[in-house]
Amino acid sequence: MKIQVSSPIVYPIDFLRVGRALLTREMSGYSKQYLPKFEAEFREVSGTKFVSAVNSGTSAIYLALAALNLPKGTKVAVSSYTNMATFFPVLQLGLVPVPVDIELKNYNMSHLDLEKILDSSFGAIIVVHIFGNPAQMDHIMKIADRFNLPVIEDCAEAHGAQFQGKSVGSFGIAGCFSFYANKLIGMGEGGAISTNDENFNSKVNDLRSLGFGKINKFLHDSDGYNFRMTNIQAALGLSQIAKLNLVIQKKKDIALAYNKILEQNSALFKLPTIAKDRENVVWMYHLALICGHSKCRDHVINEMGKKRIELRPGFIPYSDQGKVLLKFKTNARITPNASKAGASTFYLPTGTKLKKHQIKLITNSLVGIVESLH
Repeated sequence: MKIQVSSPIVYPIDFLRVGRALLTREMSGYSKQYLPKFEAEFREVSGTKFVSAVNSGTSAIYLALAALNLPKGTKVAVSSYTNMATFFPVLQLGLVPVPVDIELKNYNMSHLDLEKILDSSFGAIIVVHIFGNPAQMDHIMKIADRFNLPVIEDCAEAHGAQFQGKSVGSFGIAGCFSFYANKLIGMGEGGAISTNDENFNSKVNDLRSLGFGKINKFLHDSDGYNFRMTNIQAALGLSQIAKLNLVIQKKKDIALAYNKILEQNSALFKLPTIAKDRENVVWMYHLALICGHSKCRDHVINEMGKKRIELRPGFIPYSDQGKVLLKFKTNARITPNASKAGASTFYLPTGTKLKKHQIKLITNSLVGIVESLH
């Protein structure tokens, strides 16, 4: 059987809750059956006063930016090494993303590079907590405060992660979460925006539901989007939240098991680095080849695939996205660390059902293939 990088977790109670939603015809994003409870319980995860459930993590970033109402052409600083879902809303809203390079020790935004590029033409910062490992939020927030810039946190891969004892998604004006099937809280699709700002939360809620009027629904207060989460997704999400701590612990156990074997091969791999001041929830076990070349990395992925072990390459940074840059007629500053990471990194199977013997098979196969390259 193929060992996948991850697979959705479904609990017995999920069938009951989803079935109840279907039987009672409570299916839409207006239902009060599970949605309010889901938002309330996710507030505990994000450590914020408000949470608005939406239909995807990408929509969450889009809405957070739209609620800021930045003029077209405004620059937004964005962590360069991330899924392009972080960049697309910036481009689609007519804003100008400026990639910020990363620290190679943890692949998160470099506060030194951030400070280097900021000026009065910027309107916001989007920081990414990549692969479940929180960014250096103390330095980033100090820089943001100095320039009076709102910070949006992309927490798509970091449910439950903490920096210095504080939950990601509670530092900036907004935290944006994804509930795609392979996330720590997986509902097929879905997302959420967390915030401590009541006025900002009100803007997000208006925008996510077509800007309907408060008195006469169809006399709209503004334009908006249909980005609502469905009640069926919320039904799935409740048990996912209840199991989050168990999922995080299992992910950490998997990472420790990988480390124990792979740290004996430090000449071949650069293993994940976790600072003591943060709680890494290990969305995926992400590492780099010392050879640092995409041909080596791609060869390893292909050879592992022949053994029915799925690996995934790291993200291609914004500055290397030629077709996207051409489509939006924009240039991007070079981010060399992000480009290096994009060429050399990959992640291993990190699903919670992974067994010890599978971890041993994966690591033995991986080491053998990489050693054959030398």
